[in-house]
Amino acid sequence: MSKEEDKRVLLPTNVRPTHYTLTITPDLVNFTFKGSEVVNLNINENTNVITLHANDIEIKSAKLVNSALKTNQGFRTVNIAKNAETQTVTLTFPQEISAKTTATLHIEYTGILDDKMLGFYRSSYKDQDGKTRYMASTQFEATEARRAFPSWDEPAIKSTFDITLIVPAEMTALSNMNVVSETRLGDGKKELVAFVVGDLGYVESFTTGKHNGGKSVTVRVYAPKGEERHGDFALKIATDTLEYFAEVFGIPYPLPKCDMVAIPDFEAGAMENWGLITYRTTAVLYDPKASDAKFKQRIAYTVSHELAHQWFGNLVTMEWWTDLWLNEGFATWVGYLAVDKLFPDWEIWNQYVTEGFQRGLQLDALRSSHPIEVPVNDSSEIHQIFDAISYYKGANVIRMLSAFLGEKVFLSGVKRYLMRHKFSNASTDDLWKALTEESGNDVSKFMTLWTKMAGHPVLTVEEPGNTLKIRQCRFLSSGVASPEEDNTVWWVPLGVDLGPTETHHEIRSVVLTQKEMTLVLPEKYDFYQLNARKTGVFRVNYTPERLSKLGQAVKKGLLGTSDRIGIMADAGALAASGYGKTSGLLNFIKNFEDEEQYIVWIEINSRLSNLLNVWFEQPDHIYQGLLKFQRQLVSKLVAKLGWEYSDNDDYLTTMLRSLVIKMAGRANDPDTVKEAHRKFHSFTKRNEESALHPNIRGVVFEIVLSYGGGNEEFDSILKYYSEARTADQKVVALTGLGFAQSDELIQRALKFSTSEEVRNQDIIYAFNGLQSNRKSRRALWNFVKENFYMVRLILFDLLHERYAKSLALFEHIIKFGTELFASEDDIKDVEKFFSNKNCKEFERPLQQSIENIRANAAWVERDAKDVEEWLKINGYIQ
Repeated sequence: MSKEEDKRVLLPTNVRPTHYTLTITPDLVNFTFKGSEVVNLNINENTNVITLHANDIEIKSAKLVNSALKTNQGFRTVNIAKNAETQTVTLTFPQEISAKTTATLHIEYTGILDDKMLGFYRSSYKDQDGKTRYMASTQFEATEARRAFPSWDEPAIKSTFDITLIVPAEMTALSNMNVVSETRLGDGKKELVAFVVGDLGYVESFTTGKHNGGKSVTVRVYAPKGEERHGDFALKIATDTLEYFAEVFGIPYPLPKCDMVAIPDFEAGAMENWGLITYRTTAVLYDPKASDAKFKQRIAYTVSHELAHQWFGNLVTMEWWTDLWLNEGFATWVGYLAVDKLFPDWEIWNQYVTEGFQRGLQLDALRSSHPIEVPVNDSSEIHQIFDAISYYKGANVIRMLSAFLGEKVFLSGVKRYLMRHKFSNASTDDLWKALTEESGNDVSKFMTLWTKMAGHPVLTVEEPGNTLKIRQCRFLSSGVASPEEDNTVWWVPLGVDLGPTETHHEIRSVVLTQKEMTLVLPEKYDFYQLNARKTGVFRVNYTPERLSKLGQAVKKGLLGTSDRIGIMADAGALAASGYGKTSGLLNFIKNFEDEEQYIVWIEINSRLSNLLNVWFEQPDHIYQGLLKFQRQLVSKLVAKLGWEYSDNDDYLTTMLRSLVIKMAGRANDPDTVKEAHRKFHSFTKRNEESALHPNIRGVVFEIVLSYGGGNEEFDSILKYYSEARTADQKVVALTGLGFAQSDELIQRALKFSTSEEVRNQDIIYAFNGLQSNRKSRRALWNFVKENFYMVRLILFDLLHERYAKSLALFEHIIKFGTELFASEDDIKDVEKFFSNKNCKEFERPLQQSIENIRANAAWVERDAKDVEEWLKINGYIQ
């Protein structure tokens, strides 16, 4: 056993469960539930003590029956001892049971159906008559099954289940398998047991069974009655994706049904419970007449991601949370694979380069980041690693390895891995072994550092003569790594692109395996780039002259979409960290005035927004100069696309129009602001719904409040929020409210965000708007501080009390409140505020925010003059 395993807080091994029989009776009037549980046990050691997980439930009685005695009398517990810190309960019985026998543990218990979105909890909604109704649902990841029933809540402890839900006749009761008394839930990770109770309707379809062993799977989307019709899009995605995955993985989906349920109150985006996938409403319901098109892609990806988990996580389960990336990294990569299959015109892999790929690199560039395989010792640490490292760096590494081995060979290795470990647990080493056997390459030899070490390299390239001198070192967003931090030599597939021929780009497959190497190029070469198609997990630091030449290559059309995105992203990250200059980034972006690709504009917007966010308290003429640059860059495309949406527009054109109008509006383009106000007035005062297409409503709300909007406009958006027919439109309005400019309206937006009118889960959308608003950013942080503890030293914490169980949301609150600041004084303020608080459960995201502030402060200190000079030289300021 490794030292890492020695530190893990695990349950004793004296007994192990093999089967649970659960009977649960929820009370949706008094918001409680009763549970009766019988657990079949294997007794591994002589014992009279059993310790298992239980949290926020009250055990009323416990009895242990020795199966060998053939009697149901057994021994009643003589002591029930709770341990709040380890979230366990220890049951002591009057007599020992011998090893190598079996027993049944009988427990009666009660619990509370609270609204904290963890364990077994309640969710509320308005029915079609406007009446408040309630449903009950579960959310057990990562360690919350213990809130619904006493259990051995560890991923390596697998069991089978029989579940009985006692509910009123008019209610729908759902669990992982069909409602058939003789059918028992098959082997599965216990955290993926789930149940839902409510007055639900559904839409239904069936897979073809073509790739699923000839067996059709029944697929349903459930929602509160009246909303189920909006599940049609997700239903189509699910039926097609289940067949696709069965084909790609060579293993049929093993259950007879797949239910997907829209839960009005839901902390995460979705949860991959086997056969009963639960979703935040905006991640599964789509109204073609009222929803913003951006939610369509979100639904397609989220459904594909959760269905990928039916193989990666459910069929094959990680041994321990250290290997979380085997679940989340794979589901991320495979989710994109499915969306690309279903919607090739969306260019989802190019979108990945500007979105998921960058998220993984950004978090991985912090000293406070962590390896993909991160040691996890107790439950308080688990939720903190459900982050961009486990999801996106994990997917980045998979994507890099797939490109190197070839997708066909890689997927064949994945099939081997899944077949070998189905219905059991696996580790990262098991994956490397299967891929090694399939490819003939020693995968573990060159991939282990990528998963066991934090960070990724930046390759600095010099060009003496007709050679490239390439040197790798660890990339840190806060500056150059020290020698102690820079002791990893990564295996780096360079992907050297030597430019276009008549039919294609010539790409050399070269691997960097040392700190430095020299490549000889053809004489009189004019073009090259590293990391062609951007599958390698690294940044490239070109000379300023080479970056300028690559900018000219953009104008000549010599760079593909992913390459234009990747070079810009690298230039932005290198400028922010001090490897490059911000003027170099701005010069490179200036080459894109004729760009018409939506996906490239996502990256342009990202880089300019990042710069504006960090420069938000610089002298106003500097800030206005940056806005002028953005205005001029985007104006031509706004004029070409206009404001009107057509049914003939393809998806990417639809999304491009919304994005460039937002960019022009944020930059205070006079024509854009004027048209936004005109459309807003027609929509809110004349009730002309067609005046504001759903795709543009959020953008217009933001523009109107940012430039000229006051109480009247704020109240109109508030009214729209209360009357919105779909959850995604409520999100759009809630975010828009955050762009209020006056102190009074900012305070109203802040108070509204934590009011009873806003679901707990949706505070992140309100805070996102408030954080993005230059005028409200400091008010947001003050609000977070003021509401941590109330006056008179009463230990009541508005934000922490409300979100104490929803720690993922609480982490977002901390980050939204702090991470965009850019001064040493802000670092001191944040550190001082948290110095007397128990930060154990959010220590990692807190340190990441502080490190981001430090990097921002260094960037401004280093490049403030550089940016000012560039703006003067290019005529954006006097």
